[in-house]
Amino acid sequence: MDAMADALLVCDGLEHVLYLNRAAELLLGWPREELQGQSFSVLVPPRFQAWKEGSLLRHLLGKRLASAGRSTLVPLRHRTGVELALEAVVSHTGEQASERVVLTLRHLPEVPDATAEPLEVGLAPYPWQHAHQGLAHVPTLAERLYQLIFENAPLGLFHFGNPPFLIACNDQFAGLLGSTRQQLLGLNLLTLRDTRVMDCIRVTLQGQHTRYEGNYVSTTTGKCTPLRAHFAPFRDEHGQVVGGVGIVEDITAQRRMEQERDTQLALASTLLRTAPVGMAFYDTRLRFVHINDVLASVTGQPPEAYIGHTLPEMLGPPGVLLDQFLRHVMETGQPLERLEVSAREMGLLGTWEYCNVSMYPVRAPDGRILGLGSVVEDTTGAKHAEQERLRLLREAQEAVRVRDDFLTIASHELKTPLTPLSLRLATLERKLERGEPLDASALQQARGHLMRLTTLINDLLDSSRIESGGLALHPQPTRLDVLIEHVIRVTEAFREAGNRIAFHVPVRPIEVMGDPYRLEQVIANLLENALKYSPDGGTIHVSLEARGEVVLMTVSDPGIGIPSDQQKHLFERHFRARNVSTHSYGGLGLGLYICRDIVARHGGSIWVESEVGRGSTFYVALPTLQASRALTGPTPEPQVH
Repeated sequence: MDAMADALLVCDGLEHVLYLNRAAELLLGWPREELQGQSFSVLVPPRFQAWKEGSLLRHLLGKRLASAGRSTLVPLRHRTGVELALEAVVSHTGEQASERVVLTLRHLPEVPDATAEPLEVGLAPYPWQHAHQGLAHVPTLAERLYQLIFENAPLGLFHFGNPPFLIACNDQFAGLLGSTRQQLLGLNLLTLRDTRVMDCIRVTLQGQHTRYEGNYVSTTTGKCTPLRAHFAPFRDEHGQVVGGVGIVEDITAQRRMEQERDTQLALASTLLRTAPVGMAFYDTRLRFVHINDVLASVTGQPPEAYIGHTLPEMLGPPGVLLDQFLRHVMETGQPLERLEVSAREMGLLGTWEYCNVSMYPVRAPDGRILGLGSVVEDTTGAKHAEQERLRLLREAQEAVRVRDDFLTIASHELKTPLTPLSLRLATLERKLERGEPLDASALQQARGHLMRLTTLINDLLDSSRIESGGLALHPQPTRLDVLIEHVIRVTEAFREAGNRIAFHVPVRPIEVMGDPYRLEQVIANLLENALKYSPDGGTIHVSLEARGEVVLMTVSDPGIGIPSDQQKHLFERHFRARNVSTHSYGGLGLGLYICRDIVARHGGSIWVESEVGRGSTFYVALPTLQASRALTGPTPEPQVH
């Protein structure tokens, strides 16, 4: 019987309580051991004590046959003194000493299935009825309207008594819990699983309003529903709390919208935070309301330091100009796109040097301007790329100019020896035809022009070999002092009068590991340049000395000199100093370029010291023969045939 859902109360023929089950204990608030043995009259409210039959229990027994097994409305007193309106099914067995009266009790549903015959003393089963009107009372218009609202409200509504058994609820409430009214009515709200709901019920019965929001799990069906509820106490005409009212709202859709909103906000926040461009938003007073990490880093301050401040407050004087642009966008409502700004001039930190700033109004659906947004894009890389493109363009243009100059000079240089060579050969041809004696000087001059032409062609070929990596060396032990003397003799034999070459011969022979032909080419080029750029005559000084493991050769001239800013480019291909006239000083600008490569391939270095108007000194440093052998090992001596 303790497992029964309905409350069960058993009395004897003398109307003493013999037994009550667990459900009856909960319903009436009486512990079993305290109520057993007492008179049934302790459960009868005072105003129902006197009956024609002698007692309420005898009255119910007398009506039992008339009710034909249907429930009867019964007023009983809760242990706390609160009057309860209950449904009772009365059963009877035995006679006299063995007589037993059994009452099965439950809370009233919204539509009672009880006998239509009212008690002689009024009983108010619903909170909207007055306490002493009785079931025969005809509901007023206000009461009928209230009941219509209760039944048809779009929110879940329910009433509970004190103790908090569920007295009434509408279909909306039952549907929210996934149950039926019949399953919910009579439910003790203090036996729910959700302790928060039970706390709200207790506070409500103490006369206070309470609120609940959460995922409610139905006790009867286990359905989980996101709900929001408002509980209010229900008072009688004396102001006593006799129960409560609950208003319940299903917030599933709201939760879904909130989740979608939170998702969208999270996505927007992630986009703002991780975007590779700077982003900021301002209110209508042009104060920061949001800024991402990328843009905040330009001042070295965290994003939260910006909130509520203006651009001038954060950037100082540079921010005043940007603030004026913001005000213009706010006043006109027109966006400002891709304003180029120098971050360095603005005094900004970080790696940004250049950036593009775009500003635009942020509008509400009705068109009102809610504030401004700005996007700042780092264009440092693009700016550097543009600068590099322009540099390469200038270099390309310069290369084209150099090429054109080279072709002009090459054409001139190649024609220069060809024309006199052709004339000399024509003269010699006529003399041979006439049988006249030949002039040796004419042959020497023709040979000189031919050698110059050969040198120009060789320089062009060597330049091409250097660029392709095909310039080969054939090193062998070489007497550098002897090689210099040989080149000087050849040079003097073909040069015109006006300059003198002085060689300061070293005290001891000096040997290097080198290609004699290529080293001769270097010496000849330096001597030719010294003679060419010393048009006013003078002495060309050539010296050679050993300094430890290095051999140093110098060629000094009293010529026109080289500007200091041009000296670092002197060994580049086709380069000619700006103080050199193309027509006055011939050449393809390849000689020193070839010399630098040859010297470098020998493990040496070449450099110049010069001053405009005071001549130039070229230095060539090469490793000695012993130093070269220490690095590469011994080299077989060449065979002399």
